[in-house]
Amino acid sequence: MSHSMEPGKPVGLKFVGEHAFLLSEDEVSIGLGAAFQVFEKHGVHPEDCRQAVQKLAENELLTKDEAFHCLIWNEAEDSAFRAATLGWLARNVDIRLEV
Repeated sequence: MSHSMEPGKPVGLKFVGEHAFLLSEDEVSIGLGAAFQVFEKHGVHPEDCRQAVQKLAENELLTKDEAFHCLIWNEAEDSAFRAATLGWLARNVDIRLEV
């Protein structure tokens, strides 16, 4: 599920995973908004975080900035998931962020 962002914000962040289809459009909007708040709070672009996470997944060495970007991605993904699934009775679902 992709999300059109406000002017000036990057486009392309979306929820993926086996259960992403369960999210309503409102939940997607709220979740992605929460993720972008994290990126903005730290002054980083989601694509920079995605690239750092990809390097980590491929077992490549990270710079200090890339390691920080991985932590920011984790924070943004957690914030997005929690905001999007607020009020759900169960959260044992496969829903992740992707650029």
